[in-house]
Amino acid sequence: MAKTDKPIESFNSLLEVYDYFTDEQKCLNYLATQRWDGVIICPHCSNDKVYCFSDNKRFKCAKCREQFTAKVGTIFEDSKIPLRKWYIAIYLVTSHKKGISSHQLAKDIKVTQKTAWFMLQRIRFGLGANEDMTELEGTIELDESFVGGKNKNRHADKKVENSQGRSFKDKTPVMGMLQEQIVANVERPHKVIKGKTVNEKMVVQKSVVRCRVVPDTKSASLQPIIRENVKADSVLVSDEWWAYQGLNDKYDHRIVDHRAKEYVNANGDTTNAMEGFWTGLKRAYIGIYHHVSRKHLQFYVNEVTFRYNTRTMSEGDRITYTMTKTEGRLKYKQLIAKK
Repeated sequence: MAKTDKPIESFNSLLEVYDYFTDEQKCLNYLATQRWDGVIICPHCSNDKVYCFSDNKRFKCAKCREQFTAKVGTIFEDSKIPLRKWYIAIYLVTSHKKGISSHQLAKDIKVTQKTAWFMLQRIRFGLGANEDMTELEGTIELDESFVGGKNKNRHADKKVENSQGRSFKDKTPVMGMLQEQIVANVERPHKVIKGKTVNEKMVVQKSVVRCRVVPDTKSASLQPIIRENVKADSVLVSDEWWAYQGLNDKYDHRIVDHRAKEYVNANGDTTNAMEGFWTGLKRAYIGIYHHVSRKHLQFYVNEVTFRYNTRTMSEGDRITYTMTKTEGRLKYKQLIAKK
């Protein structure tokens, strides 16, 4: 079997993606398969009785009589950029540990920087709009982070007074919830000695993170997000910030007192995993993007969150999974609108 005939789930390099999607028709067929799985649904009225044109690109709904392609109703709608370039962009932004800048993507796929930025924002929009909203449960770590430049790195005339600590005059707060991984002892055969078994710790359920950009870190902003996303009776672990007070009515709320230099409490609870996620977010911000406005920050948070939640997937599985997150259209006028 030729290398390009391998299923995309087995791919582990950009070269294989490039070789597999040889033309626009193959890209469209792949999108239609991932989107509808054999049963074509009209994106205009959700009817499943659809006629296919002889070009194998266009469809017509038997009910509303509207014509459409597999791109209608997705982040690719009305884009003149070939789907091959879109798929390469998806691979790069989801597989690179800290993402990719619009300037670099523009060079890699030969488009303008403005086009590359719009493509990346559409991809991030799709990742957020199609996020798995299953309630988090088990032990959930709560924390907030503040994204923005450091005052000490600014010129004297650009420094912001009283911007240290939890102040967000010059920064944007982000609320994070991390469902801790579940580890179990599993007995398995010894790899060398026949007839002998060993006990090994294995991850039964990997950790999952969910983040929201918030206007402030008051309880009125944080607690509704927690109650909406976390299943009742779960264990919540947070620092001593007062905005988390009052969650005991629905959850088992435990505190790690960071003010007292406590990072693991007497019960063994910690928020270290959530702190580790913030490190990855800020590495992307500092190392790749350099500046992100408050208006667009949620898009970038969507991207980093998605990469974290799919970190154990193979490259091929990740791009296949990403193709299920393309529903929804984002227009350029919406993206740059002031509100």
